[in-house]
Amino acid sequence: MQLEEMIAQNPWWRDSSAIESDPKIVEFKRSKIRWMPRAKAFFKTDKDRIYTLRGPRQVGKTTLLKLIIKDLLSSGVNPRSILYVTCDMFTKNQEIVDTVDRYLDFSKRLGETVRRFILLDEISSIEKWELAIKHLADNGKLANATVILTGSHSIDLKYSSERLPGRRGEGEETVNKILTPMKFAEYVETVDPKLARSLSNVILLKREERLRIFSDLFNGQLDPRIEDDLILYTKDLKAILDDYIITGGIMRGIEQFFATGKISNGTYEIYIRSMIGDLARWRFQENIAKQILRASIEKMTTTLSLNSIAKDNEIGSHNTVSSYLDALEDSFVLDTVYQTKLDDGLPVYKRQRKLYFVDPFILHATRGWIHGTSDYFQLSQDYLVNEVEKSKMIEMIVAGHLIRCLYNLSPSDVFSHRDRLFFWKSKGTGREVDFVMKHDGLHPIEVKYQNVVERRDLQNLFSFGRGVLVSKNALWTYKHYTAIPAEVFLMLI
Repeated sequence: MQLEEMIAQNPWWRDSSAIESDPKIVEFKRSKIRWMPRAKAFFKTDKDRIYTLRGPRQVGKTTLLKLIIKDLLSSGVNPRSILYVTCDMFTKNQEIVDTVDRYLDFSKRLGETVRRFILLDEISSIEKWELAIKHLADNGKLANATVILTGSHSIDLKYSSERLPGRRGEGEETVNKILTPMKFAEYVETVDPKLARSLSNVILLKREERLRIFSDLFNGQLDPRIEDDLILYTKDLKAILDDYIITGGIMRGIEQFFATGKISNGTYEIYIRSMIGDLARWRFQENIAKQILRASIEKMTTTLSLNSIAKDNEIGSHNTVSSYLDALEDSFVLDTVYQTKLDDGLPVYKRQRKLYFVDPFILHATRGWIHGTSDYFQLSQDYLVNEVEKSKMIEMIVAGHLIRCLYNLSPSDVFSHRDRLFFWKSKGTGREVDFVMKHDGLHPIEVKYQNVVERRDLQNLFSFGRGVLVSKNALWTYKHYTAIPAEVFLMLI
C-alpha cells in the first residue's frame, strides 16, 4: 500500500477531528440504538500486545475498531501514531509487511518511545497472513506497539493466530478477543435506557458482585436487589425479551427493527451469504452445511448423534458431520453441548449431544434460508406465537448466556465451553437436566418456560441437591433451589 492510500484511510493524520466524519462513526452517532460493546474495555492499549478480534458476521468489529481510534485520539495520543488499514484489497501477505514497514518509516520522526497502534482490519482475507505478522514480530518491528487484527473469516483467524505463540504478549491477560452478539442485559441498556436507569442497582454492578448474586441462586438465596428492583419490572423485561427473541443481539437487525418495525430480507441474506462464503473458503459444501443446519433446527433442545444426522440426511459418514459442526462452531453459528456424568463432570463425547444456535438472529436467518422463505421476518414471528417454539428459544438463549458467564468466570485464550457446559441424563430414571455448569463444582440449571411451575418440577435437579429452575413467571426458593423468571435470570449474566 502506497503512502497516499494510507493517508486516505487515516485522515486523522492531517486532522484529528476527521475521525468524526468516518462512515462507521457517523453511522454510530446517527443511530437511535447505540451499543457500546463491553469488550472495548478489555483492550490494553498501553501494552505490547497482538490481539485478535473475532465474532459473528455483522456483529460490529470494524465499528469497534473505529471507536477505539476515537478514544485514543480523545485521550491525546499523537494522531500519526495510529495506523488503520483494511486488508481486503491485499492479495498476498508480503503487502502486510510492506505496508507496516512503510508506516513505521513514515512515523519514525515521532521517536522510538512513542507507542504505535496498528489496527489491521479483515486480515484473514489474506492467505498465510500469520507469516507476515510473525516476520514483523521476530524482527522487532512491533516493539512498543499495540496491534489489533480482525477478520470476517473466523475459522482462519482462530487457527492462523495459533501459529504465533510467544509473540503476542500472552500471559497477563487474554489476547484472543471475541465480540459476541449483545447479551440481554446489554440489550436492555441499549434499547431502553430509561428502564436501564431504573435498574442501575443491578446493571451497574461490578462483574464480581453480579457473579456472586448469580452463584447464590444455586443455594436457594435471592439477593434483595432481585426482589426489590428486578422483579418490579418483569412486565417491561418480558416485552423486551420478546423483542430480543426476534432481533437477537446483531446490531444491523436491531436498528432496522426499532426504526421500521421489521427486519428486511436483505439483512438476513447478507449474513447467509457471508456464512456460506466463510465455509466455502475452507472447502465446505453448501448443501451439506444446509442439511446439518436443518437437523440442528429441527432437533434443537433434544439430543442427537452424529450418526443420526448422517443417516437422516444421507451424508457420507459421521466424521463428515463432525467436521462441519466444528466449522459451524468456529464460525459462531452453533454451540455444541455434551453430556456429562455426576461422578467426574467431564464431557462424554461419544454419547448424544445438543446443538444450539449462537444468537436468535442467526437462527432466523438460517431457518429462512433453509425454508426458502420470501419473508424471513414473518417466519421469525413463529417463536412468539407458538409456546413450544418460544420455550426452545428461551433454552437456546440461556445456553448462550451460560457460555458467556463461564468465560467471565475463567477467561482464557484456550477457553472452550465444551469442557465447562454440559447437560445430564440419568440412565436409570431417564431424568434430564438441561444444563450443568462446571465451575468449583457442578451447577445445574433446568429451563421450564411454562405458565405454572411447582416444587415437583424440581425433581430433575434432586440428583444434584441444589440448582436453578428458569421459569416463565415463578420466583421462589425452596431449600437449595431457586425458581426465577427467564428475563430476571438473564439480567444477572
